[in-house]
Amino acid sequence: MDANFLINLGDKAHVPIISFSATSPSLTSIRSPYFFRAAQNDSLQVKATSDIIQTFGWRKVVPIYVDNEFGEGVIP
Repeated sequence: MDANFLINLGDKAHVPIISFSATSPSLTSIRSPYFFRAAQNDSLQVKATSDIIQTFGWRKVVPIYVDNEFGEGVIP
């Protein structure tokens, strides 16, 4: 929610906003020419999670994620 507020603020003021904590791919500069993400995508965490699952040989897992635009990076 904070990122959405800042994106709108940057658009209205025509001021670049650089976020070092927004990780959701839905918050890209495509939505706003003034918003830039300096953090890695959430989707990169999926590879690490997959590696953990494979290392332990788990056959079933239940992903729990936020079902909104911020969870889209993990499970589109």
